[in-house]
Order: sequence, then structure tokens, then C-alpha cells
Amino acid sequence: MPPIRQVLLVGHTHHDVGYTNSPRLVDGQHRHIVAEVLRLCEAGAGAGAGAGAGAGAGAGAGAGGAGPDPARFRWTFEVARPVLRFLADARTSEVERLRRFVAEGRVAVTGGYLNMTQLPSDAEFDAAYDALDALRAAGIPVRTQAHGDVNGIAWGTVDAMRRAGLSRLVMALNPDHGRAPYEQPTGFWWEGPGGDRIFVWLSTHYGFGEQWGIVDGDVVAAERHIASFVEGLTARPDYPYDVAVVHAANDNRWPTPLFLDVVRHWNATPGRPPMRTATVDEALDLLEPQARAADVPVVRGEWSDWWAHGHGSTAREVAVYREARSFARAAQTSLGLALLRGDGSPALAHVLGYRRGPVRLRGEREIVADLARVDEDLLLFGEHTWGSWETYAKPNSTFNHSHWNAKAGFAYQAYDLARDLAVEGMFRLAASGPAPAGGAPAAGILVVNPTARDRAEPVDVEVDRVRRARLVVRAPAFGTTLLPVPAPPPEPRPGRVVTKGVYRAVVDPSRGGVVSLVDLRAGRELVDPTVGHGLGAVVLERIPPGCDHPMVTRSPKDFHPDNPGPDFDRLVAVGEAEPEVTESDDLAAITWRVTPPGLPPATVTLTIYREVDVVDLDVHLVKPVRHEPESVFVAFPFDVPDPEFLLETAGAVYAAGTEQLPDTSRDWYSVQHALGVTNGRHGVLWGSFDAPLVQVGGFHTGRWARALSVAGGHVNSWLMNNLHFTNFQATQDGTWRYRYRFAASGSPVTREQVRIHGRDLLEPLQARQYAGPVTRSGGLRVSPADRLLAEVRPTGGGAVRVRLRNVGPEPVDAAVDWDGPGVTGGGSVRIAGHGVADVVLRRDAVHPTPRAAGGPVS
Repeated sequence: MPPIRQVLLVGHTHHDVGYTNSPRLVDGQHRHIVAEVLRLCEAGAGAGAGAGAGAGAGAGAGAGGAGPDPARFRWTFEVARPVLRFLADARTSEVERLRRFVAEGRVAVTGGYLNMTQLPSDAEFDAAYDALDALRAAGIPVRTQAHGDVNGIAWGTVDAMRRAGLSRLVMALNPDHGRAPYEQPTGFWWEGPGGDRIFVWLSTHYGFGEQWGIVDGDVVAAERHIASFVEGLTARPDYPYDVAVVHAANDNRWPTPLFLDVVRHWNATPGRPPMRTATVDEALDLLEPQARAADVPVVRGEWSDWWAHGHGSTAREVAVYREARSFARAAQTSLGLALLRGDGSPALAHVLGYRRGPVRLRGEREIVADLARVDEDLLLFGEHTWGSWETYAKPNSTFNHSHWNAKAGFAYQAYDLARDLAVEGMFRLAASGPAPAGGAPAAGILVVNPTARDRAEPVDVEVDRVRRARLVVRAPAFGTTLLPVPAPPPEPRPGRVVTKGVYRAVVDPSRGGVVSLVDLRAGRELVDPTVGHGLGAVVLERIPPGCDHPMVTRSPKDFHPDNPGPDFDRLVAVGEAEPEVTESDDLAAITWRVTPPGLPPATVTLTIYREVDVVDLDVHLVKPVRHEPESVFVAFPFDVPDPEFLLETAGAVYAAGTEQLPDTSRDWYSVQHALGVTNGRHGVLWGSFDAPLVQVGGFHTGRWARALSVAGGHVNSWLMNNLHFTNFQATQDGTWRYRYRFAASGSPVTREQVRIHGRDLLEPLQARQYAGPVTRSGGLRVSPADRLLAEVRPTGGGAVRVRLRNVGPEPVDAAVDWDGPGVTGGGSVRIAGHGVADVVLRRDAVHPTPRAAGGPVS
């Protein structure tokens, strides 16, 4: 291997929206970091940086003295959000300064909006990448994405990055609670689902910047650690690079030039490879050609995140976030369609009420701005900083609770605004277009289909503000339908067996759930009879008494691959009361009650339907606080021999175990909404509305497996856990309903079916009791609807963007058409396999003046 010829010291701060301080404060403070970096660059921070903040120090060497200064102040913005916020209200002179320092190689801006988890969808990631347009419009090039702390990132982001003009990814991966796919540092090519590739630099953890004394200018400690690091790289036979990259960073570090003293001290000792400061772009400009020459590996598949188990530390808030983005998708579609059709006379309310209609109509610019606000809150919640740095050390501190209140607030803010937009969109869409000929306003259950495909599926709706009803709805693509208000359900009767449509179910509360579920079309049993619990069983996972695992006796941080285990006790919630059956012509529901050990009773309902072949399962759970390590699952032991599990991630579907980067998480996965359990003969499409975490093929907590071990076609929804040592919440409590929908398939499940099932759960039919005008449905047509996902969104100036996603590997000739007057645009476009294309429609005349319940707003 080549000797190390130079050491590059990359200065940056690791961007946490919280952790060291409240998210309410940290997010804004990062915007001020941009101004401080410009000040340090302008001051020529170079020589003598150890004195104060470096203002005016070393101006000759740092501002055009004789020859390049290896200790000149250079900085990388790890994420784009603070720079975007800076540009939003910066003076022209400030923008020019930033642009100049970027052009000189003093500053680099990277293209990741924030350091994200695997929660965001492909649409959320696209919103983040779309924001980079503002950087390029300001003359700031963006080529690289940096990703710090998180142990993984969704496979679909590879193609999304390439569409956004990014071709390199730096992963400063944190090995706690997980493993890196390769020894750090190294480089490889990561190929996306559509075949595009990015160069990945799997870096060391940025935290070494503080641990090694670099950011504080501890030159003796830094010298010792960096020398050992360089020596280790030289000895590695698999390191084909002559460059060593060292991070000068830590969590939310305010920029100072102290790390420049490390450069000077290092270079004062002869015989060493020289050290100099660099941006991350400059570092990759050196590393990437060497990777090409060395023919480093090309890998495909998901980078499944070991840290994703933290999504189960706050089950309720994650569910709120997922519902918020469903409302957001419904809102942008209905408001976009209403804009194209032209406003009618919506049934406005006179009370600012949660259950009422809108009291006023937003103008187009306000709609665009509010949708962007929802995007921002969703991304801030999907960012990786879950809690404060004393979440476990001081779980009851005021700071910890304030921090989580702020973090959770992103989800609730997104929910409130997205829901309000969705309600307005429903009312506007129902009344949009030509007015109906005569007749009084209609009344009933209004249903909006926000997708490009005709759908028939169950919806759950509040009726008369006092009860909820479930009914099966047929709704046209991008259209509305109005149904009569359903009658109250019949009185329940005791029973353990229900048959409706294509399914027959048998419940045994003593085994926790459904012990038989037969697909009558093929006579196939869907429940594995070899397990000790039924489908829909609530399973608790706890540390056995007297456990001597290091995570119990020493530190929660020892829940780690270096310490396999512990061996958990798994306790199935059972009941004695007879289940209750509620049946109508359209559906049959069976409800049973079980008591998880140490928890209040839980209620589980399974519903099957006459006209549609899906099965719904709802679990109502009450969770009190408990500090000891624990987990809660809902079990789905499907009887699918020799299964393959196809999991939905952002922008892709992958095969668990076989289509992943090496040593990424196989114990648990964070899915978008759907997965397929399949073999060469048949399978099951499964999905969760609310909870993203699953363990597939069995229970795996604590195995830290390098290969997926499959005991059967089992899907275990991992609702909640507190198996953490920092950041994530130490306990959780609350009452919530967790919803699932699955369907048997008489043929192998395809990846395209998984994408569409996930989309249907992300964008369910929107139903609401309604009284007001209902005009014609339709207008927008997208084809072929069975091969595309379509997202409709108003973008300003009368324009509505239709973003098309090809869910398969083959190219698609797509068409977007509008069948009404006054709209231009649309047309045909060819979309590559797994590709994305935008088609724009435009309303000829837009009415910008909002209207309120009392009449026009002046």
C-alpha cells in the first residue's frame, strides 16, 4: 500500500438540531455559525490562532501572504440547512463573501439538508434536495453530501442524490450500537436501485475531533492520536490511498481556529507527512481518483441503520409524524387539483373549530408557503437528534423534558398545519369547477382519493362527532365521492369465528390472537401453527431476573455487538373474556382483550370485508412508564415457508438480508410503510400505518447478527423499546391505536406491489362527514397508473407540478393529461427504471384573493 503523503484536517461542526441545547435554540444558532465562519475567513485566521477567536491574527499568512498556508482557516458546512437559512435574509455583500470563499476553496457547502434518519419518505428527501436550488442560484456549487453520526441511510437516496447533482457521500459513522459495513476509513461505490452510483467515503467518527484534543488545540494529545491513526492506515493492506482525512469537529461546535495549532505543531516535526487544512470537497477530489485507480468495491442494497431502533423510543410521536405527512400529501393533492379546476363556493364555517370546515380560503402564495412549512417541520422531526445528551443520565430533568417537547413539537406542528391544509383542500376540491345544476348542497361522507389510481378500500370516519364508522369506499383517481352517512353498527355478539369475503378467522384469547386465518380462495392457512402465539398478539420483551449482561450490570451502552445478547424473556399478553363479533353486510369485526404482564389491558380488533381482500388489525395499547429495559411487539406469524422479505425504504424496495451493505442491521429494520413476505408460490403484502420498526423471520433483539436468520414468514412489529444509552427517550407512556393492513397473495409478491401498498398506506383515502356543494370529479389523468406513483403539488404562479415515480426497473412512457378547460401543460415523458420526472400543468387564470365565511376578504 502507498505511504501516507499528506494529512488533511477538515474543520466543521456536527449538526445536531438539539442534543447539547434545546432544538428551539440550536437550530437558530447554526445560522449564526455561518456568519462566524465568514468572519474567521475574512480575518485570515491562520497563524497564532490560539489567541482568542483569531480575529486579525496571522492576517499576512492567511490573506494572500507568500505561498499557501497549510494552517489557513478552512471550513465545511456539514449540512445545507444553516446556509439556506443564512441566504434567506443575508445582505448582498454577505452572499458575495460566502460565494468568494467557496470559490477560493476556503469554504465548502454540502448537500444534505440535515443528518437524517430512515424515517423520511422519498418525497421528503426530494423536498430537501430541491432546496439546494437556492444555493446554486446564489452561485454556490454543491457536489458532496456529508452524513454524520447515523449508522445508515436509505438506498433510494443514491438515485435522489444523483438527480440533485450530488455524486459523493461522506459517512462519519458512529459505531455505537452497531457496526460499519467496512473498516473505517475506506471508500467504495454505492449503486442505487436505478443503476446510478455515488462514491462513498466511509470516514472515521467526527467525534475523534474532540476525543483526540484537536478542536481544543491540545497539540500533544492530537499529535499522539493522529500519529497512531496514520501508522494504522499505512499498515492496512486494504487502504489504497496516500491521504489521511481527520475530522476537527464535534457536536454543535462553535467554530474556532484552535485546531490550526495542531497543524503547525505537527508540521514542526520533520519526517512526517505534511498536514494541512482542507474542505471535504477538496479531500474527496483527492480520494475519488485514487478509488477509481484501485478498483474499490461496488455494492448495491440498503444501508440499514442500527440506530433505527430508537424510532421505537417514542412510538406515539412517530405515529403523529407519519399521520402528519399523510395529511400533507392529501393537502397538496387536493389543493393542487382545486387550483386547476378553479374555485367554486366551498361550504365555509363560522367557527375556528377542529371538527369544522375552513373559515377562510388561503391564497395561492399562502398555500405554497404553508406546504413548505410542513416540509420543514417533517424534516426537522426526521432528523437524527432525538433527545438531549442527558436523556439517560437525568431522564426527569427539566432540560430533558423541554428538549423532547421541542423535538416532538416538530411532529405536532406538522400535524396541525398539514391537517388544516388537508381539510381546506377537501372543501375546496368538493366545490371546485363548474357549479352543479340546481339542487341543495349534498350531505354525507365525503371521500377524496389523492392518488392516480381508482381505489376500493376501507376508510375510518368520525360520524356526528360521537362515533366512528368503518366503510368500504370506491373512489376514482384524483376524485371525490359522497356516500350516505352509515347507520350505527349492530350490537356485538360473543364469538370466536368470523367469515366474510375471502377470509375466515378464528381467535383464541388464551393464545393472544388469531390462531387461524384462511384465504378461502385457495384454502391456504395464513397463520403459522408452530408458534406459541396468535396473529395480532401483543408480546412483551424484558430482561430476565438476575440477568448479568453488561448492559444491566455496567452500562446501557453495552447493548452492543461486542456483547451479544442478552437473552430476553418474551411474554405473550393473553385474555379470558370471550371475543365480541360485530357484523354487517359489508364487514365483520372481531374484538378481543388481553392483558400484557404489568400493563393495563389492551384491545385488538381484526376486520375483514365482503368486497375487498385486505385485513385490518387495530391494537389499542396503554403504556405506563417503566425504566427497566423492555420492548413491546405486535406479532404477525405468517405461514409462508422459505420466505423472502421485501422491505420498503425511501425510494426503493430491497430483499432483507441479501440486498444490504455488509454488517448493516439485520436484527431490525425501519420500513416506510410496507413489506412483502413471499416465496415462489404465494405471499402476503403487509403494512403499518403508524409504526416503522420490524423484526422479520422471528425475534432478533440482541443477536447482532451478520446474516439474517429466518424461522418462518414472521413479521414482528416492534412498537416500542428503550434499549439505548443516550439521546433517545429512556421511557415512554401513553395511549394510542396502532393500525395495520395486510392481504394474502396467491402468487409471489413483487417489489412493485410493495411500493404501491406502501403508497396506499402513506396516502390513504381521506374521509370526512360533510355538507356542501359537490361538483364533478376528475380532471387529472396519469397513465399508466399501475406503474407510477404521482405527487401533485401547487408551486406558485398558477402552476401545479405532477412528480412521477417509476416503481419498476423498466422504462415507462408516461402521460399527464387534463380533461377540462383553462389548463395548459401536461404531456408525455419517458421515465427510466426507478426514475423520476416532473410534468407541470398551469391554470390560465388564478384568483389570488382569499375568501372568508363572511364573504370576500378585502
